[in-house]
Amino acid sequence: MLKRSILLSTVCAISLSGCIINVSKANMAPLEHKHQSLQLDATELEGLIATTGAGALNIQGVAGLNHVKLEADIYTRDGISPNLSLKRQGNQAIVVADFNDQSYSGRSPYIDVTLRVPARFNMEIEDGSGSIDIDGVNANIAISDGSGSLSVTNGNNLTINDGSGSIAVRDIQGEVSVDDGSGSMELVNIGGDVMINDGSGDLSVRDVAGKVTIDDGSGDIDINNAQALNIIDAGSGDVTVDNVERSMAM
Repeated sequence: MLKRSILLSTVCAISLSGCIINVSKANMAPLEHKHQSLQLDATELEGLIATTGAGALNIQGVAGLNHVKLEADIYTRDGISPNLSLKRQGNQAIVVADFNDQSYSGRSPYIDVTLRVPARFNMEIEDGSGSIDIDGVNANIAISDGSGSLSVTNGNNLTINDGSGSIAVRDIQGEVSVDDGSGSMELVNIGGDVMINDGSGDLSVRDVAGKVTIDDGSGDIDINNAQALNIIDAGSGDVTVDNVERSMAM
């Protein structure tokens, strides 16, 4: 009787294991790809508010442009539809590119988004995961990002709230404020003050016309060419300071 119980248990375990493997293979099948384009007249608009989920986000500011053009590469499976829209709300262009909140087994769907917008647009970006690349905008930019690399070139005042991933910022006319969880950070050619609250990762700041204020957890800090420097906490890691007019002790 004991042998029969053991045999039945073994057969059931093998059967269940086979079912799990079959489901897993189905969920790991390649995602289906679809492309969609949307366009919105921007003649009377002043800014962009974008909410994006998983996937890459590329935003290109173009001087003199009078419309917003969205190109989306959607990767999904049968029965899973994206939320993709480009609409006007007041004087703002509103972009949504994500999927309904739900659990996925296997490969999760995602949307790669490319936006061409007037360079004069102020921006508010809320992104889930995936790389962000913004270039050519000469207005204010605010970014709230979950994970993935982040690159911003050009802009007026810039605010970043980032979870994880590398950050590269260059050629900002005004102030820069960064609250970062983890990942390396490089800021170059900033026209105003720089304020950094950083969890972990190496930090490099160069060519700042204003004051640099840093509260850091861990990682090396390299500051070169700034009007003033205030390090609240350097955490752990080496600190290198060159060409700073006025430096305040930790």
